[in-house]
Amino acid sequence: MESFRTDQPVEILIVDDEPQAVKYFKKAFGTKYDVLTATSADEAETLILSGDHNIGLVISDQRMPGRSGVSLLNRIRNERPDIIRMLTTAYADLDSAIDAVNKGEILRYISKPWDLRVLEAEIEQAITFYLLKNEYDMLLRDKLSALHRTLLRDRMNDLAMLSGLLPYNNAPLTMYHYLKDAVSETAWRPSAQKLWSQLRIRDHWRIPVEETQRTIDLSEALKTTTLHADAGSGKSVDLVSVIAGCADAINRELGAQHICVNADQSEMVIDADPAAMREIMSLLMEPMSLWPAAGSTVLVNVRNESEDGTAALGIDFELRNCEPQRAMQDCVLFTPPLHVAPKRASDYLKASLAIGHIGGKISSPPMENGFKRVHVSLPVRTKTDGKKIESVPKQWLQDLSDEYEKWVLGTLDIAA
Repeated sequence: MESFRTDQPVEILIVDDEPQAVKYFKKAFGTKYDVLTATSADEAETLILSGDHNIGLVISDQRMPGRSGVSLLNRIRNERPDIIRMLTTAYADLDSAIDAVNKGEILRYISKPWDLRVLEAEIEQAITFYLLKNEYDMLLRDKLSALHRTLLRDRMNDLAMLSGLLPYNNAPLTMYHYLKDAVSETAWRPSAQKLWSQLRIRDHWRIPVEETQRTIDLSEALKTTTLHADAGSGKSVDLVSVIAGCADAINRELGAQHICVNADQSEMVIDADPAAMREIMSLLMEPMSLWPAAGSTVLVNVRNESEDGTAALGIDFELRNCEPQRAMQDCVLFTPPLHVAPKRASDYLKASLAIGHIGGKISSPPMENGFKRVHVSLPVRTKTDGKKIESVPKQWLQDLSDEYEKWVLGTLDIAA
């Protein structure tokens, strides 16, 4: 719910079941402040939760029919903690007012009958506190937003550098496409903004250590048990059979027909290690089976294609009703700080690197209207002699930086 607004004057809400008290308050302070009135807790709650007002201070009577003032202020505390809360009460209810102050439900209690000079001073102090608090909160949000963007850029740089050390041919090129597709995914921006906004200033001291450990853990996950599908010894594998087998296993596990497979031919063979290729396809398809909304399916199309004049097999994974937050969870780049990335995320990246290792490519254009497409191209004759690129070319880094700037502008638009 939207809270503080800089483009509207701050309003005061007075809540009292006595019409004369409400009228008296508005007459005393209505020329200096924008005063809203309510004669019951329910009416006041409706005003506050409607989001149509810029209420900064609520002053509520304690004894009202139906609900007490403390009950109302406690609800406001839970729903709109930015609003300053004050209780006005007769001497007989003093114990409940003091208890409310001690529990943090209100800032002040004011005894009835009102001393207007005292009440005016309390109101001025409360409004000043409200404005200073919200100014501080806005500065803090700006600082956190800058931190989020810096963390994302640092992660991109870490992954680019890590790719040059991984035991896969063409790892930097594969990582480049992986990162570019991730930061180009406009549908992920709202979810990323929401998840990362949960970071608090008190967590900052933990971030450098946690991020370093995160990179180490990811490096170990990608290097341990290298997933190489090189044909070696003249091995070959029927890709249609492998994909259909993975789909059947996932469908049985989920108890529904989540993945459907179509192919141009009943058998489509490439030079690759069968066991490694089965694991690669499984690591790709398991996360994807969880991305669409309940009841939706993943359609897999296997077809012949030509890649730079070389015979290749193309695999299109088509997902409708894809939920952005589910897909984003399986991208190692966007795991919220101080959270552990699911194993599926590193497995998906590992499978992508293994595809690049044998001369294949994997790409994922931005999602549109819930439609997500992941395209994999695999050479029929796998390139076992491919030379590993030891570093990321400068033009790739600049291209990633440009995409990153677009991502930053996109999240700023959402935050505004």
